[in-house]
Amino acid sequence: MAITAEEFLKTAKKASKLDAFRDDIIKLKLAKVSNKEILRFLAMNDVHTSASNLCYFLKNLQNELAQPVINTPKITETVQVKTATRIKPPAEAPTVQEENNSVANRPAWASKKSMNELC
Repeated sequence: MAITAEEFLKTAKKASKLDAFRDDIIKLKLAKVSNKEILRFLAMNDVHTSASNLCYFLKNLQNELAQPVINTPKITETVQVKTATRIKPPAEAPTVQEENNSVANRPAWASKKSMNELC
């Protein structure tokens, strides 16, 4: 065997051209500079890269530092809370007959009198 896997991984890992500007990029992100402006800064230093490559680099930086480097919105969980309905005390609660006679429970064709006869 000519080369081990560990030796291969050491040589196979390609360094990013952004690694030379790692500290500068971190400073700019902490100063809330946009990615577009960082790309402009890099271009001024003769480093030409794509916006997606910069985002990938920043994401890896964020994982390395274990602190937010990128200004991304925080994921929040939305919780729906059902409000309790007020329970009427027995003195205020309608009787079964009052509920049956209410307009909401009565079909349109039935009169109040006919509902009383049905119940």
